[in-house]
Amino acid sequence: MPDLTSSTIRELPLFKHLSDEWVNRLVENARVIEVQPGEQLIGEGKMVDELLIVAAGTVRVWTNGLGRAVELKQLGPGSYVGEVSLLSGKTSTATVEAHDATSVVAIGRRAIIALVESDETVRKVLEGVTLARAKDTLGKVLQ
Repeated sequence: MPDLTSSTIRELPLFKHLSDEWVNRLVENARVIEVQPGEQLIGEGKMVDELLIVAAGTVRVWTNGLGRAVELKQLGPGSYVGEVSLLSGKTSTATVEAHDATSVVAIGRRAIIALVESDETVRKVLEGVTLARAKDTLGKVLQ
């Protein structure tokens, strides 16, 4: 599904400023994943090897906090997940599962790391998102 892959990557605000060369590189290192409601994309405590961009549908993000499941958020088209674990090299701090029938564009670790190392804008945005999500998660777990 190169059209879905290309359009999803091109329309993501995080990547809007990228050259055609970079977009093509990301597309070449991406694949489309189709999942059904309840199917897991990322498991808490597991390694993440791809940045996942929601192309269609909705995903539910939740974590186990203080002995209970804590709903963190639902994300729709144009949202991405997996960046925290992908960039830190640590296991995922949350579970991401399809809320409904969902299409996701998954971009491999090497391409994302190379992009972050060469593009300060992407690096800064991802660092900011990572920090904001960590604060949000902590706040919800402690409620």
